[in-house]
Amino acid sequence: MTPEPNELAVCSFKLEEQLKRRFSAAMRAEGSSLSERIRQWVEEFLGEEQLSADHPQLRLELKEKSLADRAVEQQLRLRGRN
Repeated sequence: MTPEPNELAVCSFKLEEQLKRRFSAAMRAEGSSLSERIRQWVEEFLGEEQLSADHPQLRLELKEKSLADRAVEQQLRLRGRN
C-alpha cells in the first residue's frame, strides 16, 4: 500500500531525557508540541536547501549558520510574535 502524500510517518531519534522533558514543556507553553516543532524545522531546512540550490552564494551563508543558531533565531521570532 502506497502512503498518502501528506501522511505522517514515525521518525525516532535519541535525546537525553532531561532535554526532552525541558523541550516538551517549552513547546507546550507555546501551544505546540515537540513533533510539530521538529516537523517545522525539517520543512524550513529543506526549504533553505532548495533556496540555496537556486542561489549558490546563499548556500555558503546557510552552511556557515549552525542549526543551533537557527533554533535560537526561531525562538526569538516566536517570542516577538507574543
